[in-house]
Amino acid sequence: MGPAWSTRAMQDVELAEDGAGASPGARSGPGSNSPEGQSIGLWTALRRWWPVAVLVALAVAASSVAIDRRDAARSDRIAAEAGMIRPLTAAPSVLWRATATAADDVLAAGGALVVVGPRQDLWRVTSLEPATGAARWSTVLAPVALAGTEGGGVECPHSDADVGSVVVCVVTNPRPVYTDGNGAPRGTRTVTHQVVALGAQDGAVLGQWTFTGTSIALARAGDDVVVAATDADLFVEIARRAAVTGDVAWRHRSGEAETTAGTARVEVGPRLVLLTGATSAVLDAATGTVVFWQPSLNYVLTSAVGDEFVTWSIAHGGMLHDATGAPEFAVPGFPAEQLANDGSAPDVLVIDQGRWIVGEEATTGRQLWSADTALDPVLTVDHQLVLAGGARVGVLDLRTGAVAWSREVGESLVGRPLSDGALVVAMATTLDGSAQLEAFGLHDGVPYWSLALPDVVRSMSAQGGHLLVRTAGGLVALG
Repeated sequence: MGPAWSTRAMQDVELAEDGAGASPGARSGPGSNSPEGQSIGLWTALRRWWPVAVLVALAVAASSVAIDRRDAARSDRIAAEAGMIRPLTAAPSVLWRATATAADDVLAAGGALVVVGPRQDLWRVTSLEPATGAARWSTVLAPVALAGTEGGGVECPHSDADVGSVVVCVVTNPRPVYTDGNGAPRGTRTVTHQVVALGAQDGAVLGQWTFTGTSIALARAGDDVVVAATDADLFVEIARRAAVTGDVAWRHRSGEAETTAGTARVEVGPRLVLLTGATSAVLDAATGTVVFWQPSLNYVLTSAVGDEFVTWSIAHGGMLHDATGAPEFAVPGFPAEQLANDGSAPDVLVIDQGRWIVGEEATTGRQLWSADTALDPVLTVDHQLVLAGGARVGVLDLRTGAVAWSREVGESLVGRPLSDGALVVAMATTLDGSAQLEAFGLHDGVPYWSLALPDVVRSMSAQGGHLLVRTAGGLVALG
C-alpha cells in the first residue's frame, strides 16, 4: 500500500432558516390572551388547515423525488459519455488499488472495469468490481510474445464509455522475425488475427472469428466491430462485422493501393468512418455507403456535428458536408477535436484555428463569435466548452463565445480535464513533483475541493463514468 491520500477540506458553513427562534404568532380575538382561548384557537386552526399542510408536504415530497430522479437520470446520461465522470460533490477517496503495468489497458463493460494486460507470460482479461476492485472473473487469451518473434499482443477496442454486455478482444499471434505467421517468406506479410467475444458478466467465450491483413484500426460500433486492415496488395479493406459471430454487415475496399503498408489512417465515429490514404473516403457507419470520395492525398477528413463532416485541402480550404456528402458551406478550419461532447450545443460548430476558437452556426456557417485564447478545446458539457493548456484550465460559454473563467492549476496539467456536468476536474503537478487533483465549478470556476496525490502519477481517465488514476505502481480507483 502506498501513502495515504489526503484531502484539503472546504470550510463548513451552517445556514439558519428564516425566522428560526422566533415565537409563533397567536390569532387575535376574544379569549386569545387566555391559555384556554389559545388552546381552542389552535385546535380550530389545526382542524381547518391540516389537509392543506398534508397536501403541501406531499407536494414537496413528490417534487423532491422528481428532482432526485431527474438528477440521477442526468448523472447516468453524462456518465455514459466518453470522457465524463459521475458526480463528485466532495473530494473523492481511494476505493481500491490494483497492480498494473504500462502495457495494461482498462475499459468499462457491463458496469464493471476490465483490465487487459500481460500477467506471468500470459495475456489476461480480468473484470473488477468498480466499488471494491474485487475480481469478478479472469480469462487467459494468449501467450506473451517470446524472444525471436515480432508483433503479437491483445487489443480490446473501446472508447471511454461502457461497451455493454460483450467484451471484444483481438489476438494477434507473434511470428518469427524472418517469416510471417504462416511460415512463408517475410515479404508476404500475411497476418491472421483472432477475434474473441467474451460475456461481460462472466467472461464466457460467446464467439470467435478471424480476419487477415495488417490491422490499422479496430473500433466498437454498438454490438458490432469495425475492422480496417491493409491486405497483401496494400489496399485498405474496412468491414463492419457482428462482434460475436463475425457476420459481415458491409465491406469497403479502397480504390487505390497504398505505397507503403500502414500509411492509411481510419477513424471510426458513431455515424461516420473516415479513410485518409491513397484514397480519401467517408462512409456511413451503419450501411457502409460511400458518401464522399477523392482519389488523392489532398483531403483531410474529420467528423463535425452529428452525421456531418468537414473536408479540407490546400487548394479549396475547409467545407462542411451533410450526411449525403453534399457540400453545405465553407468553414475556416478544422472542427475542434474534443475528448467528450454531451450534445448540449448542437447548433454551434466549434472551429479550432490555433490561437483563435471560432463558433459558427451549424446550419448556415454564419460566424457567431470568436475567442482569442491559447488554450485548447477539451470537452463540451452544459453549453460550456472546457479549455486547457500548459498549467491553465478555463471555460468558454458556447452561447456567447466569452471565456467565463480561466485559472492556473499547479505547475503543469497531467492529461486533459474531465467533468461530471457540474465541476471541471483537473490534475496537475506541484512544485515538489507530486500531483494535485482540483475541482472547479463549471460555470464560475470557484474551487470546490482538492486532493493531494503523493504517488508518481502518469495519467487520469474516465471509464464508464469511473475516475481512474494511473500511477508508477499501478491503477487507483477514486470515488
